[in-house]
Amino acid sequence: MNRTAGKRVSTFTTAQVVHMMMSDSDSDQNTESDSSGTDFEDHMSEVSEHSDVETANPIADNASIPAAPRTNRGRGRGRGRGRGRGACRDARSSQTGAGDIVDQPLYGKDKFSWSQEPPSVGRRREHDIIRQVPGITALARTNAKNIMDTYNFFMTNEMTDNIVLQTNREARRRIRAWNDKNPTDLRAEWRPVDGDEIRAFIGLCILAGAYRSNHEPVSILWSEREGRPIFTATMSRNRFTYIMKYMRFDDKASRVDRQQTDKLAAFRDIWTMFTQQLPKYYIPGSDLCVDEQLVAFRGKCGFRQYIPSKPAKYGLKIWWCCDASTTYPLTVQVYLGKQPGEQREVGQGARVVQDLISPWRRSGRNVVADNFFTSVPLVQDLLANGLTYTGTIRSNKPQIPPELKASNQREELSSIFAFNDQLTLVSYVPKPGKAVIALSSMHHDKSVDGDAKKPEIILHYNSTKSGVDNLDHLATMYTARRKVNRWPMVLFLNMIDVGAIAAFILWLSLNPTWKESEGKRRRGIFLRDLGYALVMPHMERRSSIPTL
Repeated sequence: MNRTAGKRVSTFTTAQVVHMMMSDSDSDQNTESDSSGTDFEDHMSEVSEHSDVETANPIADNASIPAAPRTNRGRGRGRGRGRGRGACRDARSSQTGAGDIVDQPLYGKDKFSWSQEPPSVGRRREHDIIRQVPGITALARTNAKNIMDTYNFFMTNEMTDNIVLQTNREARRRIRAWNDKNPTDLRAEWRPVDGDEIRAFIGLCILAGAYRSNHEPVSILWSEREGRPIFTATMSRNRFTYIMKYMRFDDKASRVDRQQTDKLAAFRDIWTMFTQQLPKYYIPGSDLCVDEQLVAFRGKCGFRQYIPSKPAKYGLKIWWCCDASTTYPLTVQVYLGKQPGEQREVGQGARVVQDLISPWRRSGRNVVADNFFTSVPLVQDLLANGLTYTGTIRSNKPQIPPELKASNQREELSSIFAFNDQLTLVSYVPKPGKAVIALSSMHHDKSVDGDAKKPEIILHYNSTKSGVDNLDHLATMYTARRKVNRWPMVLFLNMIDVGAIAAFILWLSLNPTWKESEGKRRRGIFLRDLGYALVMPHMERRSSIPTL
């Protein structure tokens, strides 16, 4: 705690501020529902149609599985020495009781063998040591002098110049085509946009999101009675509409050829520029979270997803790797389905994890993901590359012993552990007939904690699994997304949101006491300040040139 002008103020870390903002879930929070023609075939997603908790099959429940006895409380969530993070001193005796068959091997369907006893105590391995100090990089610390600088890390001049070039090209082409077709109803020549005007357009989108007005019609935003002066002062309503209409990110003349091998051709260039910027300015902590985001969209798109469990249900699926503590976005892939000329992908979840965490191989970090991604071969491969893994795993994997699956015979709040070299498997019963199965290469004992007797593996998973979910939540709290029918524009507006989140995390890391008395309102203030900084150069120029 510190005191500012006689007022007691709390100082929070960046991670604490992010988690505080998670509670800012107003009743008017956006659940995106862009509407347009939906006569386009959707991919039925198998990614999010799952739960970490699995239910027992009553038909198969004809064998009695010995229940694990009640356990003594270990050291809690602190890191133990020798057996990996979360180990406790009395772990070896915590799950052995009269109902257990000591060290009787358990076998999966593929004869993969598991021991019921943890491995012997040894020294901490190299993959459990973090050699980098988490936080912002020296490059960010040197060049971030103000809020605008932090956002320019992710929306670079190169990206803006590309948007300017392609937008002007598309506008001229469309107007020329109209005039050729309608000689009696000619449209005026297109006044080219420039970098300042594109940044002003982005600033207005950010301001609309900061004021929770992103879904209001432009006629309301520019209304003299109901709108805000900042919109009319920056550009005319028609100019904003035309920029939205003509904005492009690639050369349409060569798009058909590029689409033969890449479904993301219409957005690939700008997307690659953006994703290359993200890992340059932040060093992640000890845990990396891999998960998906569904960006709401109902227009025509060859890789649009239908995920019934998501609030938006229809949209574009994006896989993210985030820092589990601060939700800072690090690496990303857009799900494109089967690319032209390719075969159906097998082992997609493992491939996605390998791709997203590749910059941090041999860094000693831990990867956290849900049961879509988890498999024993993936965890073994990550171990070989100096990374540990913690995540839930589906019971239909061939390495899972039947004794660990959900059963009505098992005692509530009991756990069964299984070990194979550096792998630890646990099956926890939160409710009768239910089971949560988790796999970890970071924990090496049978430690449990709390009145619910949850294994340390599951406690660690629960505390680190929400990095991408929090990123998605922050992106929908104040979003620049508007109702549009073109998927490249949807991705661009989501990119604006994610870039603003990354800039906010960098800004708080550099200035932890900035607006600290405002608490969870700090992000709204940051977005308004950023929006005003983006529109100000064009607004000042427009004030001196009436025709703009």
